[in-house]
Amino acid sequence: MEATIPRKKDVVPLSIWFVLISIFLGKVCAGAASILFPVTLKSTGTLSNALIGAILSAETASIIILSPLIGTIIGKLGVVGSVITGSLGRIAVVIPLIYTNNPYAWIAGIFIYGISSNLIGIAYQTWIGSENLGSKRGLVMAWYLGGMSSGLALGPVVLNLFGASAARALGFVIVAGLSLSSLIPVIFLLKCKPPFKGGSKPRIFFIIKNGKKVMFGSFIGGVILWGVPAFMTLYGMSAGMTQEEAAILLTMFQFGGFLAGPLISFISDKFKDRHNVVILSFFASLLCSFFLPIAIKNLIFAYALLFVWGGAVQGVYSGCMTLLGDIFRKEDQMSASVAFTQVKAIGGLIGVTLIGLAMDWASSEGMVYVITFASIIYFTFALTQYKIE
Repeated sequence: MEATIPRKKDVVPLSIWFVLISIFLGKVCAGAASILFPVTLKSTGTLSNALIGAILSAETASIIILSPLIGTIIGKLGVVGSVITGSLGRIAVVIPLIYTNNPYAWIAGIFIYGISSNLIGIAYQTWIGSENLGSKRGLVMAWYLGGMSSGLALGPVVLNLFGASAARALGFVIVAGLSLSSLIPVIFLLKCKPPFKGGSKPRIFFIIKNGKKVMFGSFIGGVILWGVPAFMTLYGMSAGMTQEEAAILLTMFQFGGFLAGPLISFISDKFKDRHNVVILSFFASLLCSFFLPIAIKNLIFAYALLFVWGGAVQGVYSGCMTLLGDIFRKEDQMSASVAFTQVKAIGGLIGVTLIGLAMDWASSEGMVYVITFASIIYFTFALTQYKIE
């Protein structure tokens, strides 16, 4: 029988710390994969940017398909069972990709990889959102978002450290090993019971209807959150950087988000309406995307801009996440998490696909055009919806 860890009010339960460690290790895996997948596909020399975008967008497509079923899946497997299933699923699909350049096999592999990763992500996100953390919620959210960003930032560093950029098979083995390592903290969660019940169908349309502002931010944010990791390394390489130098662009992007997490959580408490944090973060992101073609000509300037850009995007993500906790009841947190993830994935699917097409049409600057245009759309929408106080 599952046991609930006893805890006092406003004290972070021990189980949450193991959850955060597992999330961090899982994101190191994801960070490594975000470099390895597009670079491997590009190295074949036979795939266009549009086709690479279509292959990588299979991950976001899997989220869209999985989301309506997530309550049933977690209800049957439990949160720990879902995490174990997802982690092993990633390992099972990554290893075969070493031996094939077939685009259809890659689409299938990335699709399954996406299902596995996001089964883990939604389960953990819902667990944290449902905990009665009281005054500690802001601290836990900062650690949660910081752990994700720092893990994603370290992924490319791990690949470079082991020289995986020069050895395809080694890179995939490292990704599989990192996925396996994320299960180590799960050992300590086997007897824990999260404070939510799975099995119910997520009320996605209810959440979208009652949280339009947050959902639109999630949609446009998805274009950036998925588009930058998918193509930033290729963008840097097209500007004359080595693969190792270009990989650090993404590290700086994620590291900026890691350091911005606690600061944004503090700043958001100073606003009467937290939506304003999202608006200002989108505006900062717009400026960063606009100046990227200039900064990319100098390695130091490029790293600095990606660092700031990562912080801005973290403002969008953490602002929307915090608003979900403010707007919806504890009972609706699973639905809110699923809706947020699904809408973000739809934005990512459209964004990654359009960026691939745009990079074939307008060279590498196509990525800048798509992301800048998406930011303008959001900022225009914001001006019609919000009153900044």
